[in-house]
Amino acid sequence: MAHVLITGGCGFFGAWILRKLLDAGHRATVWDMELNPRRWLMVLAPAEVERIGFASVRVDDPDAVKAAMLETQPDAIIHLAGLQVPTCKATPLAGARVNVLGTLGVFEAALALPNKPGLAYASSAAVFGSDADYDHQAVGDATWPRPSTHYGAFKLCNETNARVYAQDHGLGSVGFRPLTVYGPGRDVGLTSFPTRAIAAALLRQKFDIPFSGPTCYTHVAEVADYFVAAALSTNKESASVYTVGGEVADSRSYIAKLAKHVPEAAALITCSGGNLPIASHLDDQPLRAAFPLVKRIGLDEGIGLTADVFRKQKAAGTLVV
Repeated sequence: MAHVLITGGCGFFGAWILRKLLDAGHRATVWDMELNPRRWLMVLAPAEVERIGFASVRVDDPDAVKAAMLETQPDAIIHLAGLQVPTCKATPLAGARVNVLGTLGVFEAALALPNKPGLAYASSAAVFGSDADYDHQAVGDATWPRPSTHYGAFKLCNETNARVYAQDHGLGSVGFRPLTVYGPGRDVGLTSFPTRAIAAALLRQKFDIPFSGPTCYTHVAEVADYFVAAALSTNKESASVYTVGGEVADSRSYIAKLAKHVPEAAALITCSGGNLPIASHLDDQPLRAAFPLVKRIGLDEGIGLTADVFRKQKAAGTLVV
């Protein structure tokens, strides 16, 4: 069994990746600013949480990252730590320190390990521009990136640096470009609103999704499968980046699907605004070819799975929007 390090592992992706790793019998260590198992407890039993190692590490402190890496000695690394779109917009310098310099620090520290680790990291479909930038055509791995946010520009920088690490040092990696990932634990960032709408409907609260145009939805359990598969089977000599697709729906169609599972949503959930500034139709054929065993979760199924978890939280009095 492998020892897997997850940076930023107290977040949304981290909880579901931990579930996948622990189910398979792997050992997991999480780095984050502080220990906050709230999201873990949405998908893991308390006894499972106790099996997770933890260290408080700032990824924008390269000396601390290198020291912690040598102490952790992971077989594989899943790098998730980063600041979201609103924070990068408000404080670009802080965003660059964490998202770019922090990623460089993780790659540099990985070079110090005695054996090359498998390495998977979170990029984003924010490396693409809007639908209008591509004449409303599907975009994919070979499409020219045109990020319109600092966040997207930082992610694109990380992809380029990853290729250089493979070229110069033989440190291979796999990056993933998801767009609107939803599911229990998604509570931060612009694309968190569709998930939060499910909680609001169950709590009988009015809630507005602040974009009405189409976006590409991928359930978090599917994304977790990609990260784990990549980290445990990385070609340690080359760098790859994959666009993560899913089911495309505009917000009104999403609300209609939600109302099939939570009928109150039809009257409580609304949408406003226009399109997200990121292309909505994502071609992920190369991803599917590279990871053929990962099960695709359709939007209707994913909403149902999310609502089931939220109903348990509501019964326990822990569900919040």
